[in-house]
Amino acid sequence: MKTICNTTIGYLYTLLILAFCFSSQVSYGQAWEIKKNMWSVQDEEIYGNFVTSFCDSKHNNLTEFIRDKTANPLYTEEDKKFSLKADCADLPYVIRAYVAYKLRLPFSHVHGLRSSEKGDERYRAGNRPAGFKSHNSYSSPQHLFNAVRIVNSGYYRMASGVENSDFYPVKVHFKSIKPGTVYYDPDGHVAIVGKVERNGRIRLIDGHPDLTVSKPWFGKKFARGSSKYGGGFKNWRPIQVIKDGEISRSSNRNISDFSATEQYQKSFNLPNQSGVSYYDYIKGKLSQDNTQWDPVSDLIFMFMDIYEDIAYRAMAVDVAIAAKIDKRPHPGILPKNIYGTDGVWEAYSTPSRDARLKVAFKEMYDVARSYIGSAKELYGKAYSLKLAEVFLAVYNDYGFNLGITYTNSVGESVWLSFDEVRARLFDLSFDPYHSIELRWGAKGKELASGKDSDVKKSFYKAQYRLRNNMERVYGVETPLTMGPERPADIDLRSWLMKYLKGKPVSWDFVEIRPEIVAGTDIFSSGSNVASDSDILKASLQNVSVELSEQRTLFSANEIAAVKKDEASLNNANKSAAIALAVLPKSEADKSEVWTPYRADTSQSQLINKAVPLNKGIEKREREAPNPKRPSERASYPKTKTASDSGKTIKADKIANKSEKRNPLLKAIFSSGDKFAGAIKSGDFTAP
Repeated sequence: MKTICNTTIGYLYTLLILAFCFSSQVSYGQAWEIKKNMWSVQDEEIYGNFVTSFCDSKHNNLTEFIRDKTANPLYTEEDKKFSLKADCADLPYVIRAYVAYKLRLPFSHVHGLRSSEKGDERYRAGNRPAGFKSHNSYSSPQHLFNAVRIVNSGYYRMASGVENSDFYPVKVHFKSIKPGTVYYDPDGHVAIVGKVERNGRIRLIDGHPDLTVSKPWFGKKFARGSSKYGGGFKNWRPIQVIKDGEISRSSNRNISDFSATEQYQKSFNLPNQSGVSYYDYIKGKLSQDNTQWDPVSDLIFMFMDIYEDIAYRAMAVDVAIAAKIDKRPHPGILPKNIYGTDGVWEAYSTPSRDARLKVAFKEMYDVARSYIGSAKELYGKAYSLKLAEVFLAVYNDYGFNLGITYTNSVGESVWLSFDEVRARLFDLSFDPYHSIELRWGAKGKELASGKDSDVKKSFYKAQYRLRNNMERVYGVETPLTMGPERPADIDLRSWLMKYLKGKPVSWDFVEIRPEIVAGTDIFSSGSNVASDSDILKASLQNVSVELSEQRTLFSANEIAAVKKDEASLNNANKSAAIALAVLPKSEADKSEVWTPYRADTSQSQLINKAVPLNKGIEKREREAPNPKRPSERASYPKTKTASDSGKTIKADKIANKSEKRNPLLKAIFSSGDKFAGAIKSGDFTAP
């Protein structure tokens, strides 16, 4: 009887456990109930419209956007409780999951990566899906939104022919590359297509570690990928729920606009035009109108595109300053790779953003010269000179009237024209521990308001090669020796003036390598190349420190190694950006346990208080002349540098008199920033 009783109890206990497990699975495994087992064409259009609405909105934060019932086309009262946080890699997943929830559609994503190669999954080759999760794997929508934040750019880094990936490379067509399409930049960045204009230009949305988004135009600042790494434009792979909640993924051969080759050709051709660049090919294939070649409008577009990039950078720098990262002592070390890391450096530094800005300036410099070269070849020297004259007029108008304002360390406003930013482009510090003056490349009297310590100044001095570098490099160390001794030439205005005066000009075009993820060919070599230790020792020669009296980030063994032999530091820590720089003790410093490159608890609070990007742009446009029609505001202002004025940088005021306007500019702007007659036999009269 006792045996029967124990057996019965054991049986009932087993049933109870099974019932509990089953009920737990049911309650936990359903973020939402689906209404349809697959996405329809209409559903994809709603998804695209949502992305476009975000792109067109004033918001630079996804959570703010979904909570704005006037902007969010899918808004309901429950959006007040949702928090959608995402950086560049997470953003496509969070947006897709949000729309899937709103429409009660299935959502699935890769969970984990596998590869035969070792190393950081963000930069290695051979990534493949290791597993999958779906809306059935999470307890609530917010649980899912939070969970997909584990995604990094490695989830996009799969060869073009891989099956079962979340995304597939598309054929280049305006019906395939559309709002909601993803662009994977193999240099570790991801963006979403926000809108495609009829002329083929693409406005993107990209997220950043500080949880803000920017909305740049597609161009060479976004690296082109290879088939091996699966870069380029991709769409979400179609999925379907079959039996028992199981999700089936469409194979590549069953996707009508799948192409594992089109975006990865060695050369590209358009109708009546061969050997075009990848970027021109994309634009040409997506264009739905027959607009004639208009080099002047293209130049104006590039000005406005770069101007927006400068404004986005200003916002990123402002976030770091608001977080008072510049007030912290320098950690005394740089990340092993300044472009791909985590923590404070990832959130507040700008090396990748700055590199893309440099590429954009270089692209404008190269494109303008190529237009003039083509004009000379097709229509003769006289036509090319007239085009150069128009380009110079446009540059003078936009280059000196567009600009941004920053607030220096003593609270004074400093205005930088577009041309001034160009002139100091390779002096802009990407290091978040530097003052805002160094972040904007100040010199002379403008720099005097900065409060950088000798150690921070030494870091700035030693980082010049890294600032000169235009190629974002991942998967390898980025020592201070990486980068050219001198920066690339991007001074379009000087080139135009020389050409118009008949002086020799450079027609060289140096291609920026779009994808660098491994190897040592990027580094300088030879006996004349100094180590990081040597460079920083030289830059710190005027800094008086006693090693025994300083708090350092190096271990006791490393300190002993430095004392015994400075060279041994490189063996102990090859990524060290400094051998002799250490952090001074202070009473304020003692109260803080400072771990470099780890995000602090107040970071998210700060980000939530960040000024929306569009508000920042509006403010800068009010402080600088309105950029829409600059020729109606002023003629050609002379510039004053910081060293000349020592105060706010402003353009000289010139009377707004129509008779002083350049007639070429008058012709351009009489048709609303268009110059439709630019190709007509060299006739630059207004149409």
